[in-house]
Amino acid sequence: MEYVADGTVEFYPTTIFSLPLPVKFESPSGVGITLTSVDDVHLAVRITLEEDGDAVANERMEIELKRTCDLLSYFCGIPILKSSIMEVTSNIVTPEGKHLAKFSARFAAIRTVVKDYSPNSIPQLTHRLETGYTSDFEDVISMWREAISTEVPSLKYLLLYRLLEFLFRNDVKALTDWIADKEPSVKILSDRRRRNVTIYTHLRDNIHPRQKTFPIRDINDCLPRLERLVKEAIEEDFC
Repeated sequence: MEYVADGTVEFYPTTIFSLPLPVKFESPSGVGITLTSVDDVHLAVRITLEEDGDAVANERMEIELKRTCDLLSYFCGIPILKSSIMEVTSNIVTPEGKHLAKFSARFAAIRTVVKDYSPNSIPQLTHRLETGYTSDFEDVISMWREAISTEVPSLKYLLLYRLLEFLFRNDVKALTDWIADKEPSVKILSDRRRRNVTIYTHLRDNIHPRQKTFPIRDINDCLPRLERLVKEAIEEDFC
């Protein structure tokens, strides 16, 4: 049975995301997805799939919407807080036997993002969305999306550092050596175990709300560099 679901993805409060042409692709699991810009502030989404029942079809739509969200967040640099198919408002069988399921869907973006895609860039974006990736990579970009979509600086810092730890399998020395190679001037300190660690690890170890001197200024100063390091580590491992 073929299901065709149409919905609207809303970026808010002020995100601008414009696609000059519709992006049409088929996910590795065989689900067809089309993304079309609407007034530079919304995306119209159509999901087409073959399934035997409503419950399984809806679950697959949720999975594909999340996957698309994660990939857009990683490859386009869009902070996306959450996405979901909120409700199915109608289920109509056409004379041709197609099930048309209307649904509401939202991407909750938390800061202004302006992306201007040229027609020439659409094939590359389409290829990235339809490519099959390893489960490890999809886990990592899901963690990446969670981190960059967090509004609280200290939590964002912890989530980004957690991702570095995951990529380096909690090997503090290997992580320290890698960062020192990428940033030769990085500040090196000693931790409680008398190990040499970078300022990034030092701040992670000292993010405690009960401290009298919470290092919020240092965290804000280091966040952009930490985000770049995490992206570079992901690319080295998977790209």
